[in-house]
Amino acid sequence: MASASPASAAAVMRQLGARRRVRDYLALGKYRLSAMVALTATAGCGLRSDESPFTSTAAAATAGWTTAGTFLTALSANTLNQMYEIRSDALMGRTRARPLPAGRLSLMHAGLFAAATAGTGLGILSAKTNDTAAALGAANIALYAGVYTPLKPISVANTWVGAIVGAIPPLLGWAAASGGDLSPTTEAGAYHLGAALFLWQIPHFHALAVMARADYAAARLRMLAVSHPEANARWARLTAAALVPFGAGLVYEDVTSGWFGLEAALGGAWLYAKSLRMSADPASVAAARPLFRASVVYLPVVMAAMLAHKRSRGEVAAEAVAREQAEAAAAVRAAADGEGVVGEGPMGVPWVMMAPFPFLPIVPLSITSSKP
Repeated sequence: MASASPASAAAVMRQLGARRRVRDYLALGKYRLSAMVALTATAGCGLRSDESPFTSTAAAATAGWTTAGTFLTALSANTLNQMYEIRSDALMGRTRARPLPAGRLSLMHAGLFAAATAGTGLGILSAKTNDTAAALGAANIALYAGVYTPLKPISVANTWVGAIVGAIPPLLGWAAASGGDLSPTTEAGAYHLGAALFLWQIPHFHALAVMARADYAAARLRMLAVSHPEANARWARLTAAALVPFGAGLVYEDVTSGWFGLEAALGGAWLYAKSLRMSADPASVAAARPLFRASVVYLPVVMAAMLAHKRSRGEVAAEAVAREQAEAAAAVRAAADGEGVVGEGPMGVPWVMMAPFPFLPIVPLSITSSKP
């Protein structure tokens, strides 16, 4: 068997090295987590869009640019997080093999990657969607890397700050589709969706914290699962319960059909049932794992159901017009049934329509009386 030439062997090694470098950069940006974040932005964009991305090229382009821009900004935020946590990551078994603590990438390369992904992602959001979406992307990088990450060794409140970070991407996606409008009066659905993502993260991360409890303790990161496992389980249970009526808010705002309200309630009840098991044994990994897995399944399934039952604003407006026309027709029929319909004319002059002769001119009522 002929042996490979030194030149070909060197080419193979370079190719393998390039592949490993790509994998390291993806790991640096926690690409799976970043993809999940991007999909929540896509869901917000799709839910608000007046047209379906499957039938409209413009809607598909907006959704695509929103997804890409959010993914890149999430890569940047996660990279900055790992740069800050390089020492604590080296102390935890599940993170010590990451590119920075393992020495496969330098802090300089990580910083350049964070800057490149942030600049590209924010540039895409600003140029291809709107400045509101770009501002939310920038705020999320700052909040995640500048507040949440430094707070982890200081206070258990870090999880709640992290939940705010997770609530922003669906608002970003909504803003991308609404032209930047996030008015609470006309765009209330955005805040229902953001609130749901905020609530979802508590059972998700509280279950994860139980599973990584020993690592967090070794790295001296402040987590309720380490210091107060009962409170950790209680908050997971309460926020899971709060997700049960989530769909009702979107139904009320005419964002989705009533079916989604039922499906979201069933999903929330399932998550709540898993949280009860963790409440029964707050420090048990075996009890926390089912809740964590359920939360991972819950999010994409509920987001997909939400989009499947989406109601377009045109559909809602058409129904409102039809309802008004039906009410007007009912009033005319009531007048024709023999009951005089009394009202006021444009100048405040009382009038009466004399049924069953609605074709006769309106007869003003006497507003003065003559006494003998």
